[in-house]
Amino acid sequence: MIGKQISHYRIIEKLGEGGMGVVYKAQDLELKRIVAIKSLPHRLAVVDEERERLKIEAQAAAALNHPHIATIYSVETVDDEMFMVMEYIDGRELKELARGETRMAIDDVLDYAAQLAEALQAAHESGIVHRDIKSSNVMVTGSGQVKVMDFGLAKMRGGAHVTRTGSTIGTVAYMSPEQVRGEDVDQRSDIWSFGVVLYEMLAGQMPFKGGYESAVTYAILNADPEPLRATRQAIPQGLIRIVGRAMEKDPQRRYQSMGNALDDLRALRSGSPSSGKTSPSAAALIRQPRFMVPGILLLLALIGSVAWWYSREAKQQWARQQLLPSIEQSIQDMSWTGEGGASWKAFGLAEEAKQSIPDDPLLARLLKRFVRKVTIYSDPPGARVFAKPYADTLSAWRLLGVTPIDSVSLPIGFSSMKLEEEGRHRVLDVAWNALYLSDTIRYTMPGEGSLPDGMEFVPESSSWFDQVSAPAGLHMPGLESMKGERVGDFFLDRYEVTNKAYKRFIADGGYQKTDHWKYPFIKDGRNLSWREAMAVFKDRTGQPGPSTWEVGDYGQGEDDYPVTGLSWYEAAAFADFSGKSLPTIYHWDRCAFTWASPAIVPVSNLENGKGTRPVGASRSMNRFGVFDLAGNVREWCFNENSRGERFILGGGWNDPPYAFNDAFSQSPWDRSMTNGFRCMKQIGEIGSGAAPEATISLPERDFLREPKVSDGTFSLFLAQFAYDKKPLNATIEAVTETDVWTRQKISFDAAYGNERMLAYLYLPRHGKGPYQTLVQFPGSDAIHMRSSERTKPPEFILKSGRAFLSPIYKSTYERGDGLVSDYPDMTAFWKEHVIMWGKDLSRSIDYLETRGEIDRGRLAYFGQSWGAAMGAITLAVEPRFKTSVLIVAGLNFQRSLPEVDQVHYLPRIKTPVLMLNGKYDFFFPYETSQRPFYELLGTPKNQKKLFVYDGGHTVPTTQLVKETLAWLDMYLGPVESKDSLASGSAR
Repeated sequence: MIGKQISHYRIIEKLGEGGMGVVYKAQDLELKRIVAIKSLPHRLAVVDEERERLKIEAQAAAALNHPHIATIYSVETVDDEMFMVMEYIDGRELKELARGETRMAIDDVLDYAAQLAEALQAAHESGIVHRDIKSSNVMVTGSGQVKVMDFGLAKMRGGAHVTRTGSTIGTVAYMSPEQVRGEDVDQRSDIWSFGVVLYEMLAGQMPFKGGYESAVTYAILNADPEPLRATRQAIPQGLIRIVGRAMEKDPQRRYQSMGNALDDLRALRSGSPSSGKTSPSAAALIRQPRFMVPGILLLLALIGSVAWWYSREAKQQWARQQLLPSIEQSIQDMSWTGEGGASWKAFGLAEEAKQSIPDDPLLARLLKRFVRKVTIYSDPPGARVFAKPYADTLSAWRLLGVTPIDSVSLPIGFSSMKLEEEGRHRVLDVAWNALYLSDTIRYTMPGEGSLPDGMEFVPESSSWFDQVSAPAGLHMPGLESMKGERVGDFFLDRYEVTNKAYKRFIADGGYQKTDHWKYPFIKDGRNLSWREAMAVFKDRTGQPGPSTWEVGDYGQGEDDYPVTGLSWYEAAAFADFSGKSLPTIYHWDRCAFTWASPAIVPVSNLENGKGTRPVGASRSMNRFGVFDLAGNVREWCFNENSRGERFILGGGWNDPPYAFNDAFSQSPWDRSMTNGFRCMKQIGEIGSGAAPEATISLPERDFLREPKVSDGTFSLFLAQFAYDKKPLNATIEAVTETDVWTRQKISFDAAYGNERMLAYLYLPRHGKGPYQTLVQFPGSDAIHMRSSERTKPPEFILKSGRAFLSPIYKSTYERGDGLVSDYPDMTAFWKEHVIMWGKDLSRSIDYLETRGEIDRGRLAYFGQSWGAAMGAITLAVEPRFKTSVLIVAGLNFQRSLPEVDQVHYLPRIKTPVLMLNGKYDFFFPYETSQRPFYELLGTPKNQKKLFVYDGGHTVPTTQLVKETLAWLDMYLGPVESKDSLASGSAR
């Protein structure tokens, strides 16, 4: 930019950077004067909110022709680049003077404070509230003149402003209490900020401090600043009073106008004594008899009030010192999706804390991390809605309200729900509350007595809890890309078919009559007769019946256990005998809710090896009050697959946990002791075009047995990712700071198509360069979000003293291009995107290598979900990584063109790899996806690790932090200087 001419301005030098862009010193070639230019980068210039913010800043400052406010000359746009031209001030920030090695002289403090007060008084009288007064927004010239800068957050009377009531804007350390709470503010908020700046000038430090933002806001709302006399002895008492009154937490007790504060400052500067009268002594009055009795009563009331006050203070202190840390710990125990009951535990603690500190700002901030508002409807309305932690039999149901419920707090994660209404059948359900799901839940209340005995109603109109980021038709690995079929309304058995129920079928002559055997008996390509089939369907003693029975009967005391040892044909015959049918995989999937496997599987009896349990004895509830779709027995479904097998879903007592999620199928003749079933009943017609009973064509992959390409062929694959190393033309477009990190929003030229790409570089505030750096590849939610501005880094990485780069890859966030899924397919479109993602990653590393504060020899790949799966390719493409961390990684069952298929790249990876996975992952099942990924890795065995935790498509936060930091220390080396990190801390 130096030397560049924009319109009739020539850039001389860069003066600084801020959240809205960069400020340059420039020469006005027409008027022959030096000016300052605040540039709004192209990517922000097209955002209406940012354009409006720049205009408001110009309008606010231009409306104030005042010697202590920087003059705005114009707002201009050239080639889509928007910028503001303003007065160039040759001076220093007031912050630099206040934080200098020596304290500011009291006379200088009074002088600068008075000038600042005059500027604010002029702004307030013109109806303008600055809302971002801080010492870095105040310049002091060489002659001692104060100039107020940056009206970008100003609120103008009668005009629009770009933030709304309920949002917090500004710089936290200078915010007034009402600003922290997100309330609308007036001039008294600027007066508070003025008091903070005045304190800063006197003490050389901020009045409210903390290690993180929430600690600072908590102090602003609840704590008193360190007394000024404790920081500096020689401060006039009158000046201490001015600071104290300006910083009253209650706006009503604060200075009501800047003019009042200015009057007190001027009086103090002129040396005039403060006025006031002394109070006469009251001792003589108190001794008079007519005051004695009322005085005693008043004293007793005062003692009672003090006791009440101390009790209240004790409760508040206990809530802040005990409950809030416990809530924070519960949040740390939560996984990304909130399963495991930790969010409900935090919710209960928060309800308790609200009794003592209902308006506590830290409590309010914590609540946002584990509670989300939902709206609940029922048809008909008037149902009482209850909720409690999923599968918790000890906790009482919590009443949420009566439908329709417009916005009620519900912990994130999985909850058991119950709806009751007079004259209606009670409804049970599993609800999933998550940020990426709809916040509206709908239920249908069937009439009392309208359900067949032992069945539950499953309405098509009820909420499905589908993820936008994974728009699957079926929630089963290998079938998730299939289009969902309509199933209409139906009934489904609450429990599996029992021994007792199945015996009625036998007693009715089920194996002696042909009536209920509707489907041809095909075995090894040959049609068997009915008699041949019946000869197969015998118990252990040769009598008709399940393979687990003896002498045509089940064991004593096993009436209510699920019947086992059945073929698909026997299950289908019993369903017909009952006037029902076997559920299709679409009906089964509608109720199973495999998304909730991290909550459902642990309370099932999968993999317990102890046999089945009686129906109704389980806490493993699925959608709509249906139980044990996970575990107990595998359940036959109607559909046949392309291999002639029938689906049998959910897994049984001796199956591994991932069996609940897998689209498992087997021979319809199989009569294993784990095989069972339940029935369904369709209500009315499904609708034209629906084919839920159709044969399913399976994607079949045995990754370990698939042939791999030769090294010569693979070199051609790698050549796809090559590009010309042209100049990056990088620009830092914005800078944002927190107590933990500094974020730079960067743009640079992509490696293809004359495109620009974005990246966010996070530098630790308390680390020591050159920094070890992790480069992120995100989860699939990035494909469906259109703004990257609110993305956040994993702060535990920054707190460890390492940097973090988050590139914005093609098809994600602002670079969306029509790609809607992270599932591979056999199209050139998918192949081209994989190649672009590889180039984006390499181009991002090119940029890091231009930064002197980055240790280019200590880079690590950090992939999450989609990004972890992509690591199978990118780690082979990009050799500059020294190690990698893959969070919930696995191989995709969907095939892609060979040039971008994971199985050809994994064996070529040689760098150390850490895999952190969930045992019940529904995207990447352990046995068929995670384990092949790990075994195909070409990394030496002693340099690759696979940790598998109890959970789904997620990893417990504490374990994520622990294993990641230990791995990075091992392969990148310990960081020289890092903040202390509490065990498991990961905000």
